[in-house]
Amino acid sequence: MRINSLILRNFRNYRRQELDFGPAINVLSGQNGQGKTNVLESVFFLLTGKSQRIRQEIELVTWGEDSLYLSGEFTVRERRIQIESFVRANQRAVRLNGVPCRRMSDYVGLINAVFFTPDDLEIVKKGPMERRRFIDFMICQSKPAHIAALNQYQKALKQKSALLRRTRGDDANLRALLESWNLQLAAAGTKIISHRLEYVVKLQAECQAIFSVIFSADWLVEMTYISMGRRLPKEETPDLAAIFSERMGQEIERRAVLAGPHRDDILIAVNEKPAKIFASQGQQRALVLSMKLAEMEIFRKEKEEYPLLLLDDVLSELDEKRRGFLLDYINAPGRQTLITMTERDARLKGKETVFYSVKGGRAERE
Repeated sequence: MRINSLILRNFRNYRRQELDFGPAINVLSGQNGQGKTNVLESVFFLLTGKSQRIRQEIELVTWGEDSLYLSGEFTVRERRIQIESFVRANQRAVRLNGVPCRRMSDYVGLINAVFFTPDDLEIVKKGPMERRRFIDFMICQSKPAHIAALNQYQKALKQKSALLRRTRGDDANLRALLESWNLQLAAAGTKIISHRLEYVVKLQAECQAIFSVIFSADWLVEMTYISMGRRLPKEETPDLAAIFSERMGQEIERRAVLAGPHRDDILIAVNEKPAKIFASQGQQRALVLSMKLAEMEIFRKEKEEYPLLLLDDVLSELDEKRRGFLLDYINAPGRQTLITMTERDARLKGKETVFYSVKGGRAERE
């Protein structure tokens, strides 16, 4: 998988920009705040319909403009694919090879991308939301059905939450309405948990192999899915319908939804101790790097091609050993990388490496 070219119109600080990429390493260099990260964000947004840096899509539009346009040409198994995205007043339209897409699942997952930024350390250091977001982003690129399950679950969760907030007391009518929403939540939630369990198992296996190389073979990485406060064994999904029914009285009393995959977590441990608490800063960075490269390997095995690798100023965050490992990884054949940095690393120079100098929302190829 690779990106051949990219067009940006009114995206962040880019008013009009066209970029052509090489098949291997593409370096975007420049000082902070010039627009390097915005290029990577535009590619990820184009492929996944999501950005981890915004709450509303209108935030991506250049200040003073009312719409944006992105277009990318990609190659997947020698097949050319064009994806276009339009955003206006928080409304988005996407076209695949000129044909309008009705759902995200029509285009998400056709071309996979792994986006690695210094902020990804929060996957280990912060709360469950960061880990759920990480695993869901990965699954959505592999299983379009996961997108549908997440959307169905969120819609039912919103309705159930609103019902609990506006209702006081406990009667048969309220319980009947809640039971109706519980059935919908259980159906979608069971799919979500099943998918997450599957990918937690895959992620741990790949992550352990990489972590052993870049940190130490003596350290054991474990990832355990936590649902409703309980560690789930592999391939075991809880009976959500029964759990929701059991907790209905508590939810009515507290007027809030107390259980479901929207509250689940992934426990990441090193040598049987939670990495969030006991791992050193170096171990945490090595863990996140391992998880991102594990994501690369999972996509490669599933799609028989490496995904795009988007690296946002991560070399400066790694020590020399981990930096060298990452550079050797991206220098291997069959992998295309877009990497941003303030100061170029001499080890990135090669006959196939493409350099862009970025300044003030303009990227000039050298």
